[in-house]
Amino acid sequence: MNFKLIYNANIITMDDAFPKADAMVINTLGKIEAVGTEKELRDKFFSFSKEVNFQGKTIVPGLNDAHIHVWKIGHLRTYMLDVRGIKSIVEFKVKLKDFVEKNPGTNWIMARGINEMVLEEKRLPTKEDLDEVISDRPVFVIRTCAHVGIANSKAIEISEVSETTEVPFGGEIRKNKDGSLQGIFTERALGLIMNNIPAFTFDEYKNMILEAHNYLLSLGITSATDPAANEELLDAYIRLDKEGLLKVRMNVFPLRIPDGSDEIQVLPEIYESEFLQIKTVKFFSDGGLSSATAAINVPYKNTDGYKGVLRLDYDKFYETAKEAVDKGFSVATHAIGHQAVDLTLKVYRDLFKIDTTLQHRIEHVGFLSNENIKDFQTMNMTAAMQPIFIYELANNFKSTLPDELLDVVYPCKTVLDNGINLALSTDGPVVKEINPWVNMETAVTRKAADGFVIGESQKITFQQALKAYTLGSAIADNLGHLKGSLSKGKFADFIVLDKDPFELENVSDVEASQTWINGELKYKK
Repeated sequence: MNFKLIYNANIITMDDAFPKADAMVINTLGKIEAVGTEKELRDKFFSFSKEVNFQGKTIVPGLNDAHIHVWKIGHLRTYMLDVRGIKSIVEFKVKLKDFVEKNPGTNWIMARGINEMVLEEKRLPTKEDLDEVISDRPVFVIRTCAHVGIANSKAIEISEVSETTEVPFGGEIRKNKDGSLQGIFTERALGLIMNNIPAFTFDEYKNMILEAHNYLLSLGITSATDPAANEELLDAYIRLDKEGLLKVRMNVFPLRIPDGSDEIQVLPEIYESEFLQIKTVKFFSDGGLSSATAAINVPYKNTDGYKGVLRLDYDKFYETAKEAVDKGFSVATHAIGHQAVDLTLKVYRDLFKIDTTLQHRIEHVGFLSNENIKDFQTMNMTAAMQPIFIYELANNFKSTLPDELLDVVYPCKTVLDNGINLALSTDGPVVKEINPWVNMETAVTRKAADGFVIGESQKITFQQALKAYTLGSAIADNLGHLKGSLSKGKFADFIVLDKDPFELENVSDVEASQTWINGELKYKK
């Protein structure tokens, strides 16, 4: 068999049994045959079909973003208006008008990224703001968190929504004091509008996914979890995989209960290949912290006792999840607030009685009680968390969260101190910054972009953050035996760094200069 030798490298293996090496042998299947010193490997294998000298550069395992809406990243880079970072509604209207004029053939105008906490007006746009820019075509603007959307009058008319429309359980249709519609929809009520937007074609999904993959490779991300897929998106992923077009290893979660409907999405067949895994289903149990819709156990600031929104009741959640578990699927649930985490774990405890071998996970995990920790330990679960929220959304948290919750929000250290598997991720495009190194730096410092520290007691080390972005995320995928560290028998997925992060005070300055998958170069800066 022909072997490829990687040598003269500072290889950070993330393998506790063999943490560092300077050489690595890759076989023709794209897997690691051996790691060690260059001398050891030359003595063992004698000759190689190819040798690559890395000139002392640092190599780490490929990064795995455990929760990132890949196709939505691609959507923003192709067909959608990106308004993340907009500072005023006036600026937003200018951007929207320019986009509308440049896309005369686009039927539905879509935008994403508005955040009222950074707008001068300190409010969301309303349907009147959108109507002022465009009234003859439907417009739908998604807040940065994706838990709130704003529709113009045309979109509301097409969707046949009125002041008397019944509000779906776990959602809101916001109204003015006189009962008229503001055009703002939250949580499961989003589907009242979004279900009327024409479905994407396969070619559109293909363009979005592959555009996102190119971007992820440039960041050193070799694996990713797309955590909410409808049937059409699942079909697109499967087709792209069968055609050999996927560039990043994907873990895709079918969504069981779509927004704005009580209809349960049909369970697909479990699917597994080297580049695509579909074996975990997804639920949403509450909203988001930045939009103050996560179901916490105390009132949000400056509200009349408002504690957020639970999107599911126990019976529907359990019965729908049980159907999936009976067919071999694990369960992943968006749960941020205390009430949502409690509800989710109650369901998981009953699912665990059915099958103790399945490893479930919770996405985001804003808060943890001592009882929650025991459940995570007993059921060998993963917490998929996003420190980057602190970096980018700190002003939202400071404005809405009671002070006693700020120091314990997104408790990464508590998770690790209790032996719970931590997987790091960004939830992009909920945030604009999906650079893994900025995310890891935030996990270490807990600093927002303006330097404000949130949850100092929850700081973790860089070594822990890197492990959570590699092996921790691989374990979350139930693929720790195939990826996540540079060890014999695992995929030769690795990145070459421009700097050694272990010698830096601020790892956010690190960049991937090369990205390799299956022992082949896929990106070079």
